[in-house]
Amino acid sequence: MNSNRVFLLVAACIAVSIIWRPALAQSEAVKELREARSFFALPLELDVDRGAANGNAAILRIMPLYTFPLGDSWKLVNLTILTLADAPGTPVYPGEPGAGKVSGASDILHASFFTPERSGHFIWGVGPILSLPTATDPALGSEKWSLGPAFRLTYTAEKWNLGVVAGQRWSFAGTSNRDDVNQLVIRGAIRRSLPNNWYFVSAPLIVANWNAEGEKWSVPLGGGFGRTFEVNGYPWAWSVQGYYNAIKPEAAPDWFARFAIIAAIPFGKD
Repeated sequence: MNSNRVFLLVAACIAVSIIWRPALAQSEAVKELREARSFFALPLELDVDRGAANGNAAILRIMPLYTFPLGDSWKLVNLTILTLADAPGTPVYPGEPGAGKVSGASDILHASFFTPERSGHFIWGVGPILSLPTATDPALGSEKWSLGPAFRLTYTAEKWNLGVVAGQRWSFAGTSNRDDVNQLVIRGAIRRSLPNNWYFVSAPLIVANWNAEGEKWSVPLGGGFGRTFEVNGYPWAWSVQGYYNAIKPEAAPDWFARFAIIAAIPFGKD
């Protein structure tokens, strides 16, 4: 799998930090979540793309996210991304469009963010990102260990939520005959609450693969709509989005649809 499909830390970080705030501002479940210093969230994302030179792909990401306090002023936000894919052989490996179709698990990604307790409208965090070469097929992963820094910033207002996460990682060990990983990822998020718990969302994932030949950037444009609701007193949300890749490498897909669902459960209060 192309490494930009694996490295989707930012999808969950922004979604969990801001998705339910505008749409359920008066919800008791959301008030409870805000008071909690620790919580567990389980975002799921399914991407279905079209128009790639080597065929279409379906990618499911399971992204457990959990936080716990570090004293009175800080907390640690932890994210693990487990990726399952049904995809053709990709331009990363073995390197020829039209390679045989493969299904299985991709590399595991883990990140930790050191984040101060919330103050005002802004939330920020910094920390490391580690990618482990655990793919069940060489075509679904990089076969490299990679590490790097990441930064997140969100701004929340009454109806608007703005966020950005940026991360850079480099490979430092792994299979010698595979390309090194040198990648920048920037994920933006714009959310606007709408009546009856609906919201508009645009969360493009901008990627720069610095070692790639030809076009290094992937820049999608688009967005979609979602709705928040409660299950057993806890906040959930779902959304449907569509994106067109306005700037992309030649072999990358032309567009993709995303189906997402997220739940959050507080388990500790001050």
